[in-house]
Amino acid sequence: MRIFLARKEIILSNTTVHKYMNKELKLFSVIRRKKPGYKKGKPHTVFKNLLNQNFKASRKNQIWCTDFTYLSLTNGSKRYNCSIIDLLDRSIVASVNSKDITSRLAITTIHQALAAQPRLSNKLILHSDQGSQFTSKEFVDFCFSVGISQSMSK
Repeated sequence: MRIFLARKEIILSNTTVHKYMNKELKLFSVIRRKKPGYKKGKPHTVFKNLLNQNFKASRKNQIWCTDFTYLSLTNGSKRYNCSIIDLLDRSIVASVNSKDITSRLAITTIHQALAAQPRLSNKLILHSDQGSQFTSKEFVDFCFSVGISQSMSK
């Protein structure tokens, strides 16, 4: 508003414009609450970056990439999507939604991906960021139990 008035050659401070809008015009701004501070915890396991920005695969089911997407709904709530893509053709291997962003969601997505692929190669690399869901003990143990090597980007 102050900039609009300045274009009309009416020069007022931010405080003066704010007072006029609140007291005289009874206009109040809508203030969004700030997100709570996030404290990064120590990951259970940190893996080497096996890809080093080389996001190419020579065969199907050789390298998968996974990450979470945050979805804001019209009612203000959030949903979380965990997806896995195959780097050979960038096709979606699995995608699962949930109300909670946990390692359980990541494991469920891996289960879906493994069930959808009839025959996997001997060495499958799963590449993800250093998110706590992908470095948790539960997720690491699961990947180890099904023979998936993990790679993390920093």
